[in-house]
Amino acid sequence: MVLVRRLIPSSSRVFDSIPSASCLQMIPSLPEDIYVTIFRWLSLYDVLSVRKVCRSFYSITRLRGLWISLLRTEIWAHNIPTPPHLDVDRLNAAQLEKWVKTCLLLHRNWTSASPIVRRRRYIAVSEPQARITSLHFITLDGESCLLSFSLMSRVEPRMLTVECWELNTLKCIARRRVQWFGGYAVNSDPNGTGLTAIRTPHVEVLAFDSSASSPDSAFVTLFTLSTEARSILCLAGTTMIFRSPNNDIKMLDITRPPYEITLEDNNPAFQNQPDSFQAIIYDDYTLILRTKTLALYALHDFRAGRHPPSVPLSPVQLFEFPWRIDSCCMERQISPSSARHGHSNSNDVTSKSKPSTINILIRYSSLFPWPVNMLHHFILHPNPSYVPLSSSDGSTSISPSVSNNTNDYSSVHMTINPNNLPYEFPPVSSQTIVSPVRLFAITDMALGRYGTAVWLDSHTEDYFYHGDVGQRLAGIMLLEPSRRPSPCSYSSSFAAERYNIRGSGDEIEGREPEASTTGDQNSQRAASIVFAAHESDDWNRVAMDEGEGRVAVGSVTGEIMIDDYAEER
Repeated sequence: MVLVRRLIPSSSRVFDSIPSASCLQMIPSLPEDIYVTIFRWLSLYDVLSVRKVCRSFYSITRLRGLWISLLRTEIWAHNIPTPPHLDVDRLNAAQLEKWVKTCLLLHRNWTSASPIVRRRRYIAVSEPQARITSLHFITLDGESCLLSFSLMSRVEPRMLTVECWELNTLKCIARRRVQWFGGYAVNSDPNGTGLTAIRTPHVEVLAFDSSASSPDSAFVTLFTLSTEARSILCLAGTTMIFRSPNNDIKMLDITRPPYEITLEDNNPAFQNQPDSFQAIIYDDYTLILRTKTLALYALHDFRAGRHPPSVPLSPVQLFEFPWRIDSCCMERQISPSSARHGHSNSNDVTSKSKPSTINILIRYSSLFPWPVNMLHHFILHPNPSYVPLSSSDGSTSISPSVSNNTNDYSSVHMTINPNNLPYEFPPVSSQTIVSPVRLFAITDMALGRYGTAVWLDSHTEDYFYHGDVGQRLAGIMLLEPSRRPSPCSYSSSFAAERYNIRGSGDEIEGREPEASTTGDQNSQRAASIVFAAHESDDWNRVAMDEGEGRVAVGSVTGEIMIDDYAEER
């Protein structure tokens, strides 16, 4: 470090002010590999500064190993999103430097108060006047795609159209029209079996066939399940959760459909009331967010086929919210370690990583005005003393076990029980976000794995000077309390300045720094990001891709707006 300080004084801008001849006199003669080791301790800004000193340093700062190190320290360590298809092993030094620059530029724009739309495009679904019911960003054969579901609302029989759009060309590469019988689910595991499950009236699991001759034949049926389902609620890997005709919540594995179990559910379904449902499924447990509760179920006996189908599976842990939930999102927070190992976009149900922090965003349904006009952010923290199941016991789980005293993996066999939970209950109420909604207005929300929350609300007075019509697409960066910024975490901002990005640190276009919250107090905040606003009420669905810097907004007229916030590569 003494040598580093000799090369880079505390100002860290020495090479911008000292003539080159003077700089060369300061530099000791050392082997190149020693300089490479030294440069790994430098920030990105300093690396770009020493590049200007001499030809030798210029060559060293073009080495691939150095940019791999900078990718870890400047991007992954700060949870800056990277594209899901980014294959670091195939990139050379120049390409790595380009991606570091691209990620910093996108992150700077994405987290600003008013992100600049680099490109706006529109898609119209094939059926005229179809209502968008959901949007999903996916990756197929290494290409970014958008999966859209649209429903004919005024024609009987009602038809559901599933379309997959290749986002580079906005070309529809797959399409399937089915009669609407109630319910579908997109596979949350990108490596799972099948892309989506739809009730047609049987349950069909669809996959994409890249060799199909036309879009109408590109969706192929992998499985047709004869199980009786009223609606499909969730699909993760090969695990499907659905509602039976008598309103029971059931679970099955699509590779062995005759065996299904009932999940104990104390949330009665009321007519004309929102029936929200979110689930995160792992190999040995699942978390289910319902209209009033958050429940954790142990799945070891289900995976082994030992749980009696006639006996409902009771939750190991249950938390009840103060009001019924109108709409909600639940998403795992990506950690720097998982991003570093290439799992930044994987929702693999058999993931070997330790449990991730889970962000929960809720809008309550209530006759009182204040719960409805607020978004409530809860955090479900991993239990540090949790010991997962080991694969050596013959179970289907391949999750490694973690010792209570260290982070090393062990072979201890522990089942999930009230004394060995993967998460700490109850969830922590972290913050409330002001988000006013007019009576009967349409709202939607989405959560990203890097902590971005986006939603639709009715706060338009600041833009159109009237509040009786219009919608706002707003967002916020959810800051996990245990991961507050440290002084060294702002080196990326200096590099961003070097790359001619406006602003530095948290002072972005006059925006105040994000407030840190603590686990035992709830703070109230307003939206810190406004992506868009318009003087109409036809937006109804929103989706985002943090890695690519995209937001998609669907409408009740069948039009989809796609905004790109990353500069064209």
